[in-house]
Amino acid sequence: MDYNPGKIEKKWQEFWEEKKMNQAEDSGEKERPKRYVLIEFPYPSGQGLHVGHCRSYSALDAVARKRRMEGFNVLFPIGWDAFGLPAENYAIKKGVHPRETTKENIANYRRQLKSLGLSFDWSREINTTDPKYYKWTQWIFLQLFKKGLAYQAEIPINWCPSCKIGLANEEVIAGKCERCGAQTTKKTLKQWMLKITKYADRLIDDLKEVNYLKEIKTQQINWIGRSEGIAVKFLVCSSDESEQSLIEVFTTRLDTIFGVKAIVLAPEHDLVSKLVLAENKEKANKYIEDSRKKSDFERTELGKEKTGVFTGSYCLNPATNEKVPIWLGDYVVATYGGGAVMVVPAHDKRDYQFAKKYHLEIKEVVASQNSKS
Repeated sequence: MDYNPGKIEKKWQEFWEEKKMNQAEDSGEKERPKRYVLIEFPYPSGQGLHVGHCRSYSALDAVARKRRMEGFNVLFPIGWDAFGLPAENYAIKKGVHPRETTKENIANYRRQLKSLGLSFDWSREINTTDPKYYKWTQWIFLQLFKKGLAYQAEIPINWCPSCKIGLANEEVIAGKCERCGAQTTKKTLKQWMLKITKYADRLIDDLKEVNYLKEIKTQQINWIGRSEGIAVKFLVCSSDESEQSLIEVFTTRLDTIFGVKAIVLAPEHDLVSKLVLAENKEKANKYIEDSRKKSDFERTELGKEKTGVFTGSYCLNPATNEKVPIWLGDYVVATYGGGAVMVVPAHDKRDYQFAKKYHLEIKEVVASQNSKS
């Protein structure tokens, strides 16, 4: 038979909608086992759907349909992650209020998604720009603030000068904005933060209670990034007693402190401007500028060659009272461990590579550890 998608697809989509076949049922006398299938809600931009939406949504749609056929009461919702500066930038570009452009974009996305026949429960459609929705996100934020879990801090973020918006590491591709292709940079901004680290132990421990693949649990643990260790303070050597500073370094291996042969700071560390001496400023400034064009992912990639610039300053190892040089290195990021690391070449592969490249001393202090591991 001839397949006419415009006719056949429309017929069955209308049938599914009329029979409410994709709607999750509210609790009844005889409850069926429940399953919640959730996609990442799309951001309704002016361009409409792209193949990435179709690929991931089709996969989850197959899961939702399979569970329904197995007798589960499936909730497979859809909504629009519609807030943000991109919406405002698009509205400015079009010369129209963002409320109108967002409304038009959502209508276009809805039409496209429905034409794909995805089995979303459209009766539960949400929109993050709807006051009936965001009043609850604002309420949740206020509860976090009252409990001291929301606070402000100045931290460096990936910044797109064209979109005028902060970007996640995943949105920076080869140093450029995924959305518009502009060269990104690092910009320090005051912003709201949530103390999710306070729940790191709970998040990791409760993974025992969920039936996830081992690989997914490992990924979650790595993402949470809990580390147990101690903060060590290194006194910066200075001829001016009133100007002496301390560099705080977080380490999980205090037993290696006797082998510290350098301190490496993130290029955006607060003390950099004080520590870079005049004769090293030109080289250091260029290095700092280049590092601003890279995402944290690019900077911390394990296979990346480790680079650095000597500041010209030294600090004292509190365990040996030995003067050790202070370097800048873009493989150190300001958002982890205070933006400073101890270089222990004999007991860390990354430090070993750094020491070999810049001719630092390599001193083994823990006999049980391989000198290059």
